Amino acid sequence: MRDHGEKGRERLMLDPEGFARRERLVAYETGNPLLMLNLELQQRFGLRAEEYQIFMLIVLSTLQRFARNPGPDDRWPDRTPLSPEATGSISRRRISETLVIPFETVRRTVADLLARGMIVERSRGCLSTSGGTLAVLGKEALPERMARRFLNVSNTMTRLGAAQPAETERKPASTRERVASYKGSEVERQVSR
Repeated sequence: MRDHGEKGRERLMLDPEGFARRERLVAYETGNPLLMLNLELQQRFGLRAEEYQIFMLIVLSTLQRFARNPGPDDRWPDRTPLSPEATGSISRRRISETLVIPFETVRRTVADLLARGMIVERSRGCLSTSGGTLAVLGKEALPERMARRFLNVSNTMTRLGAAQPAETERKPASTRERVASYKGSEVERQVSR
């Protein structure tokens, strides 16, 4: 994972007891912004729900190589489109497996996204965005709104007592925390294959 310097190390952690006391509110406060952001992006791209899932998986797969690079890479710190060499890709089969969507549905959706110029196939089975997606969204300040919403969620979790600064003494992770962490990272592992 990319090192974001000293400031990147300041973080919050889940307070298991605080979370358990306010779990319903935390679930709402995290789920609502996720839904709203996804709906906004889905509408922005003019996609149906399943098409949007497929497109977003391709978007994130395109960025994964750059984001996972452990070394600093200051060539693309902003909205400048990544070069094809710096991007990752994903296959139709991997999309189908990750999203648990029938392969034929993925194939049809990918064909439509290719025809609309939203994605490219750089070589057989290597799907990525066509470049410039962030620049387009950035002109509309959508990435900034997304970042602000996530910061609001973090602040709300702190206010509710479900999160605390990481400097606070940490208790060993409960079984519930380990299971939640495992489930969240399982999709990421599938995409990384």
